[in-house]
Amino acid sequence: MAVSGTKVFKRSGRHFLGPVLRPVLRPAARMGIALCVMAAIMPGANAQSAPQAAVSGTIGEAFDYAYPLYLLSTYRWSALETTDSRTSTTLDHFAHSRKIATPDDRWANGPIVEALYSTAWIDLARGPVILRTPDTHDRYYVLTLIDFYSNTFFYAGRRTTGTGAQQYYLVGPDWKGEAPAGMKLVRASTNDVYVNLRVAVDGPADQQAANAIQDGFTIALAGTPSSAAQAPAMQSRLQPVSGDPKNFVDVVNQMLALDPPPERDQALIEKYRAIGICGAPCSWAALPEVTKAAWRASYPKLENQFFAWYLAQGHTHGWINYSPPGNKLGTTEQRNYQQRAFALALGMGMLGLDRREANYWNTFADAQGQPLTGSKRYRLRLPAGGIPSNAFWSVTLYSGGKSGQFLVDNPLHRYQISSWTPNVKADADGSIEIWLQPDPPAADKLSNWLPTPAGGQPFMLFARSYEPKSSVLSGAYRMPDVEALP
Repeated sequence: MAVSGTKVFKRSGRHFLGPVLRPVLRPAARMGIALCVMAAIMPGANAQSAPQAAVSGTIGEAFDYAYPLYLLSTYRWSALETTDSRTSTTLDHFAHSRKIATPDDRWANGPIVEALYSTAWIDLARGPVILRTPDTHDRYYVLTLIDFYSNTFFYAGRRTTGTGAQQYYLVGPDWKGEAPAGMKLVRASTNDVYVNLRVAVDGPADQQAANAIQDGFTIALAGTPSSAAQAPAMQSRLQPVSGDPKNFVDVVNQMLALDPPPERDQALIEKYRAIGICGAPCSWAALPEVTKAAWRASYPKLENQFFAWYLAQGHTHGWINYSPPGNKLGTTEQRNYQQRAFALALGMGMLGLDRREANYWNTFADAQGQPLTGSKRYRLRLPAGGIPSNAFWSVTLYSGGKSGQFLVDNPLHRYQISSWTPNVKADADGSIEIWLQPDPPAADKLSNWLPTPAGGQPFMLFARSYEPKSSVLSGAYRMPDVEALP
């Protein structure tokens, strides 16, 4: 069921409205899978008992809740414990993406073209850090601080703090003291913090200047924390291992101990204790065999539930609004933990922004619900001025296959049409027509041509509005349909 470009899901008798960021199975489906597998592996079991079914359901719920702790641990490990990944770095140091994304980039689904990414990791158990941002001279940037439950608790940038130079004194949730003079105190909600930075870049000619701006962002350990307790010694982390429920349980428990959940979630943690998720007191080794079997039966589907469902939904609906009115992703107010898991599972949720910062839409289908392919020609007609935004907007084309969404090579090396694209023509009423086809359109349309994949390959479109205008925030604006042409 679609409502204003969003999807309505139902869980535990309740509906929630939110973006489809990655596929998911409803709890009933999860439980059904677990029931069938359990029946096959348990001697003499043709069906689960009510308690066994409850265990399977709780595992699905706990998986959603704990998923950010596990996936962020995975990304942290890749960044801090390896030397050959794109994000490899050390604590308190940025890993910068220096070049504008091209079709060769496979580091993330849907890489953005209009900004350069930088990432960093902080451990505030060692004490406060000083985060400095440069004067970007009105160049758009947004820096987000994200806790290990994937909640963004602080924004710096053009919309929130301006583009002048700033100094922030970042402290952990239990730190006591005052920030030094001239620095703003920022309190994190967990000791482990993920830093994500986007710096706008206006094409290859602007890349060197954007790199110089990136270098102006720094993080430095401030010293011994001014609190009664000394900072604890650094604890070695467990390496996340895909496909292993034992590893999932143990990694999550370690992270619950290192980054305790907010007080409001304590009742949930007590509920999850029965299936081995509660922090230091819990472990895989302490679980009874029947609970381990339930985890083994449920886990493969839980870990791989997202992408196929997402593609299926995308091919049967129009534009999916990632950030509809009421959406709390990118804030500390998110309480729907299933939706939080959906967002993070796409590989974009943890980078997802407060809808006041940016709004995203994507589509795999035309106005008739048919898949977008390179064998057809299409038109996307945007309103006067393009997608309503106070900063800038873009429409980017990506491959639409099961292997992921990546930029598609084409003769123009043009991967998007945006508010910065040179020579884009507007109609007499100010509207902008984007022509989507594999072969060049008529000469008067070439400036607005966004080449599609040759050979009839499927593709998708991703639209972005940075600092969206009120019509987007209110839900009044809807992305126009992609029209298939004769």
